[in-house]
Amino acid sequence: MKFKSERDILVEALGAASRVVATRLIGASSGVLLSLTGNQLTVTGTDLDITVRTVLDVIGHEDGSSVVPARLIVDAVRSLEAGAVTISSTEDNVEISLGRAKFSLRTFSVADYPKLPPITGPINQVAALDLIQGLNQVVRAAANDDARPLLTGVLFTTDEGALRLIATDSYRLAVRDVPGVKSLTDNQDLLVPARALQELQRAVSSPGPDEKIGIIVTDVEICFVVGTTTISSRLIEGNYPSVLQLIPATYPNQLRIAKDTLLTSLRRAKLLAKDSTSSVRLTMKDKSVEIRTQSHDAGDVEDNVDADYNGDEITIAFNPSFLIDGIEAVPGDEVVLEVSDSVRPAMVHGVDDTRFRYLLMPVRVQ
Repeated sequence: MKFKSERDILVEALGAASRVVATRLIGASSGVLLSLTGNQLTVTGTDLDITVRTVLDVIGHEDGSSVVPARLIVDAVRSLEAGAVTISSTEDNVEISLGRAKFSLRTFSVADYPKLPPITGPINQVAALDLIQGLNQVVRAAANDDARPLLTGVLFTTDEGALRLIATDSYRLAVRDVPGVKSLTDNQDLLVPARALQELQRAVSSPGPDEKIGIIVTDVEICFVVGTTTISSRLIEGNYPSVLQLIPATYPNQLRIAKDTLLTSLRRAKLLAKDSTSSVRLTMKDKSVEIRTQSHDAGDVEDNVDADYNGDEITIAFNPSFLIDGIEAVPGDEVVLEVSDSVRPAMVHGVDDTRFRYLLMPVRVQ
């Protein structure tokens, strides 16, 4: 195998493939597969649950395949100067060169690389802008603890014929209705690993208004097609918990505040919230909210922000990172925070757009 490719394009494809390669894997499974046919190079990475494939246009000289250590080849290509990188392989090595710099890396046997049959089936074309905006709001709430596998996914369900996205880590709950996207299956819920959706977000970081994402669903897998990149993943098996019943119908206390102003104050307060036991306290009263963090080791920070508030004066504490996550995801210039009391879940949403709702458990403080 031998070809030439622009460094930046190659680094992007190698980076996407290597991110899904699990560090626990050994041998050929810990590498990325490079396959050249003519002037098309296919870069593949997998952890046996999630697979990323990207097809690149290159200058091909000799067809062939090679499996190269994932992290090593990304770092090697990235370290080169900008320009056309030459990659050629023999049975046991791959050479990566540009100018006077040259790497020679050991390779794995192509025969030992996992066999990854393509996912086939009807393709649903969905609006990239609507789906990615929804995922940007919801994926952040999924758990990253493998001890709770169901919560590491995002639930794709249906509400009145439209797609609804749900994620929770048991401390917070994010729900986003995506009216522009219809259900992907016949009323069948899909539980998609958040890791796969994070790769999809990276692949479509700035979708245009007319851009589409192709989606193929089988009984056990889902595949997203974005241009020349495919991201396929096993679906998570199991019944997702009935979390929507946790959302109260009404709240007696409502705070309406400028989004950027609140975020600035919360980020300032977070500077002293250095450990998992730290929290930010919000005291809401007529026309203002007092924001405070107190640390036994570092000191305390206090701020007072103008706001519209309807309800009884109340003090409630939150994990600052979780609260900031929810507020950042709200569209528009203002945000609404609704609370019942200091121990029951609070709700964050927009003023006019309530398609996104973020339920957050308070932190108990003395």
